[in-house]
Amino acid sequence: MTPKSHRDGPRRRSWPILLGLLLLGLVMLAARALALPNVGMTEMILPLLGGLVVAVAIVVIVRRDRAERSALPPSRRDRPDQGMPD
Repeated sequence: MTPKSHRDGPRRRSWPILLGLLLLGLVMLAARALALPNVGMTEMILPLLGGLVVAVAIVVIVRRDRAERSALPPSRRDRPDQGMPD
């Protein structure tokens, strides 16, 4: 087993978990909005679209971060982040 294949295993498992959690958040948002007595289906579209935009932004940020980390040399890739640069 090569180090690369070992590293790809957990990463491939994390995408369904991330997408599942984002989808669950959208479902919870819709359920919460529908539970209110004075909110109809048409009033729920804007919050759901906003939640979808936020979910897509999270996925884009995570993918970009992982691509940047994968482009680093192995010696720097496995170091923890140091936070914001000065």
